Amino acid sequence: MESDEEKTPADGPVEKQAGKRDVLSGGPTGVAASDLERRAANRLVEELESKGRSARIQEVRIPASESATITVHALITIAASLIGLKWPGIGAAVCLIATFSFYAERGLGLRLIGRLIPGRRTSNVLSPPPGPAWEEVDVILASGYDVPDSYPVGEWLSRRFSGQVTTDRILFYGGMIGTFAALMLRVVGIDGLAINLFQTITAAIPLAVIAAQIDRRLAGTPVATQEDLAPARDVMTAAQEADNEAEGDSGIGICLFGAEYSSAGGADAFFGDSRLKLKPECAVVNLVRGARASKPQVTASEGDLMPGRMNPELARDSPLKPKPVALRSQTAATIARRRNIRATTVVGRGEAGVDVIMDAAEGALPEEEANS
Repeated sequence: MESDEEKTPADGPVEKQAGKRDVLSGGPTGVAASDLERRAANRLVEELESKGRSARIQEVRIPASESATITVHALITIAASLIGLKWPGIGAAVCLIATFSFYAERGLGLRLIGRLIPGRRTSNVLSPPPGPAWEEVDVILASGYDVPDSYPVGEWLSRRFSGQVTTDRILFYGGMIGTFAALMLRVVGIDGLAINLFQTITAAIPLAVIAAQIDRRLAGTPVATQEDLAPARDVMTAAQEADNEAEGDSGIGICLFGAEYSSAGGADAFFGDSRLKLKPECAVVNLVRGARASKPQVTASEGDLMPGRMNPELARDSPLKPKPVALRSQTAATIARRRNIRATTVVGRGEAGVDVIMDAAEGALPEEEANS
């Protein structure tokens, strides 16, 4: 969901403008590709420079929002079902194309039909700045700084089914594969009340998914607070501690990605840049929001339709013994693993989260450096 904060006119009340500056100085960020998100990137650059690190904003192009992708593929599925009432073969072919495109985009990170949807722009905060210095980085500490958009249905599914039932899975298995099966039965001459009822149900599923995206839009923009930048600041704290221990260059790079919580779009643009050169043994330690009071965890797998295996062994020797977990969402670590980079995500915040980040970063260092 995109949302840009309305700007106060230059001739507006002084009190209103001052109040807005106070809110911004408090440190809130915004949803992906919003004006507040861009301002947050500038603040993070300033904070990194205040810690003695050189940093720069990298402007990148990212895909359309998750909601737009889901809606477009759901609409194509409904169209295929309607076409199939008269021409089952054509409807089945259209449904198969939508199914393959949705799986490729949501499961493999390959955009097909999604390329037709206009993208957006976001900002990555990189330290060191883009360039040859990245060839010397041993470990990348990463996090996002955008605010996840409101998604009432998705949040309810997550609470009710502990991540086992998601919007993607409902649409893919129930709506798309179900519709394709109903149409193929028509193609081979199997028809009747049961098939009509089955196809009606499978067509109702993408309609329900579209309704969930409309509700998502109507839920509005979440309120941004100072806490939104806590994961990014935890990553900066861990990097600073590593720099202090190394008494100089620790071999650690920092990536604070835009659109991380909405689609991992900033990470996809960063790792997908053909000009980026990393060491073959480079590793990524990512951080996402987690309950402050809970024990930090590391991800053993990430992703929804096609989960990817992570590298939880990076934190194997941590005294905190973080438990490996499955994460249904896609993160910067997911993107890194698709490009054969060792990666895992730390789920947790605060001092304990920073400690696990440090332990995982140490576990990712080359053996001779880690043992020195």
